[in-house]
Amino acid sequence: MRGKMRFFSNVFILAVLATALLAGALPSLAAAPVEMKVRPGLGGLYKVNQHLELVITVDNPGPGFAGTIAVEQDEERPERRRPYLARVATDVDVPAGAGGQYRLVIPGELASVKPVVRLVSGGQVLAESRVEGVAVDDGRMVILALGEDVTGGGLQDWLSRGAGSLATLKYLSPGELPGDSLLLGAADIIMIGPAGVSRLSREQVKALKEWVYLGGSLVLLGGAGAGEGGSFADVSPVQVSGRQVVGGKLEGLRSGGPLEVAAGRLVAGKALAVENGVPVLARRPLGRGEVLYCGAAPGDLGGEARDVWSALLSNTVAVSDPEMKYRPPKGPYLIGGPSVAPLIDPSAYIPQLAGPPVPVLVLLWLLYTAAVGPLLYFLLRRADRRDLAWALVPAGALVAAGCFYLLAPAGRQQGYLTQTLASVEILSPELAAVRAGASVVATRGGELTVRAAPGMFTGPGAYRSNWTGVQVQLDKDTSTVNFGNVPYNSLRQLYALGLKHDLGSIAGRLCLEGNSIKGDLTNKTSLDLRDCKLILGGQVIPVGAIPARGTVHVAEKLPAVSPPTDPRMLLNALGVGQDIRPDNPFFRERSMLNEIVNGDFRRLTGVQFIGWHDGPAGILTTAGRTNRGRDIGLMLVKQTIPLDAAGRFYLPAGLLKPRTGDFLMPGQSPSPENNAINDQKVNLVYDLDDAGISRNFQIAALDIQYAKGQFNLPVEIYNHRDGRWEQLPDGGKRIGSAELSRYLSHNQVWLKTSGESRGPYPAWPGLAVEGVVS
Repeated sequence: MRGKMRFFSNVFILAVLATALLAGALPSLAAAPVEMKVRPGLGGLYKVNQHLELVITVDNPGPGFAGTIAVEQDEERPERRRPYLARVATDVDVPAGAGGQYRLVIPGELASVKPVVRLVSGGQVLAESRVEGVAVDDGRMVILALGEDVTGGGLQDWLSRGAGSLATLKYLSPGELPGDSLLLGAADIIMIGPAGVSRLSREQVKALKEWVYLGGSLVLLGGAGAGEGGSFADVSPVQVSGRQVVGGKLEGLRSGGPLEVAAGRLVAGKALAVENGVPVLARRPLGRGEVLYCGAAPGDLGGEARDVWSALLSNTVAVSDPEMKYRPPKGPYLIGGPSVAPLIDPSAYIPQLAGPPVPVLVLLWLLYTAAVGPLLYFLLRRADRRDLAWALVPAGALVAAGCFYLLAPAGRQQGYLTQTLASVEILSPELAAVRAGASVVATRGGELTVRAAPGMFTGPGAYRSNWTGVQVQLDKDTSTVNFGNVPYNSLRQLYALGLKHDLGSIAGRLCLEGNSIKGDLTNKTSLDLRDCKLILGGQVIPVGAIPARGTVHVAEKLPAVSPPTDPRMLLNALGVGQDIRPDNPFFRERSMLNEIVNGDFRRLTGVQFIGWHDGPAGILTTAGRTNRGRDIGLMLVKQTIPLDAAGRFYLPAGLLKPRTGDFLMPGQSPSPENNAINDQKVNLVYDLDDAGISRNFQIAALDIQYAKGQFNLPVEIYNHRDGRWEQLPDGGKRIGSAELSRYLSHNQVWLKTSGESRGPYPAWPGLAVEGVVS
């Protein structure tokens, strides 16, 4: 009996010791459970086609530990699973008796499947949560108001009607704003007042400015940060120097009495409303985006100021592509994942891996057959050594097999071969947006890891061979895609996007003189560019090769009649062949141009420069079982070139691309009668300031050009002087100086046309401009 008690006593002591040791190893057993909260996106909002930031807060009441935070699809919800979405993880070090805040960037598509976030340490799940956010439809506008002072002035009333009904308004504390411009992609408009500016960090201010260049619209209310030395003084259209009381009518946009506003002078862009000599509303294009300025605080505008918001935001909220009857997603440089498929798919076409032509293989086979057949027999019979045939025939077969093996791509490539196709848009001398798709060929198989350059977002493409437990590992500002143990001679694909701050730019300006365009362009990048071209509407001007630090002179006469071309005609003019097939020598070039011609060039105004660089983009590094590898690639470099004018000049049709949306009548808010698409008609607004001519100029004549019978319904033009719509003659009309006051207001021309056109034409008329520098 005593022996049994001693036995149970020993077992009890061993159990206590084991529990103590286990508790020391696992913090989840040593103290109260670890708690974790996950907050996604911009206050919970995100868009599926963009990356978003997860703010993860961990509360650890026990001892410190090292672990991993992983975001992965829920295995218990197979109906939501998408095999091509990778697991995203980051390593963390959680302090004792406290907690920490960690940030993780994931694709919006992964967030849309409601994934699970797990905190794992020592093989045990210590905490688990789910990503619960609100996915905003791509066609909806997201407006962020940074601070509670961004209220009043009829903003919400304006948003509840007209084009503004497509918008979602979200209030966000300035402290919650991410410090990375790529993580602001879900926001289309960000509004901020003076109180919000004072709460922004230096990183947040920089991110907002970069976000504007990438396509965002920043609204400075009450002159926020626009004073000398202010956070946004270098991007604001107005430089604020004080306060002043103005009449308050704002050129008919507001009803009410005197209004105190931030006063200053217009330094860039265009004034939208001037009161008592003070620019109260102004707009400044910047890169792909714009900075909008309002000298009045929203709370001071009053409830009858809906037209103020129309003047500020009508171009921003409006549909940007006349051929689309819905608002398309934002510019592609804030987008990752499936949207870079036009770069991922053609990256698998690797000319360096092409095998020998079939006729060459047939000839080699015939030579081998002749060599080991009649020729070998003749030689052995002549030497009377036919007994050697049993050894020479197999030897010849081995030699032939070795030659065929060495001719094959797998034989020529002993390590990894990575081809990266990159689209680079230079937005300023200090900023370029990069999007890339890549294919990696692992001829020997084994472990395959691809690391992106710091600051770049990367992940696997939606390619079927990628669907085998891919993980994206985040380490500070570096992303690594681990494909695991891949089979022999396999292909893996991925995307990358981010910013470059040291690329340089294409420096110089182009000047319009009469019907010619002239100027010098200097390549201030480190890239040797070939096949460079300028695109002016439907006109393509060859520039040739520009080596790094080289200069080229441009002198080209513009045609008298140059209507805008459709994307197919423009692609042919760019000289990249007729079809998109792998046997086309320009398959990669046409695939990359097809994306921007059918997307970007419809929205970009002014003169566009494009050039090609042969070589890798330098943003992806491949590692694995062998360190041997080769990086190749192709880069498409593009930039908007500043335009000037001297004396009399001519702008060809197609250079000015129209916006669509609501027309702003004085004292009239957007209404169903003025909707962007009404009775099969599309409203087009041609803004002559979009040409980007920096000097003051006067218009001498306008020429509206389109083909006879092009549109299903007659094209109409708005007569500002008489306040009515007038039908244009079929085929267009020339408007001389005597009629300009009727149809030209604030450098804008308004047209109405049908939403579809007949034949191989663009869905909008061309507007040619004759002017003179004042």
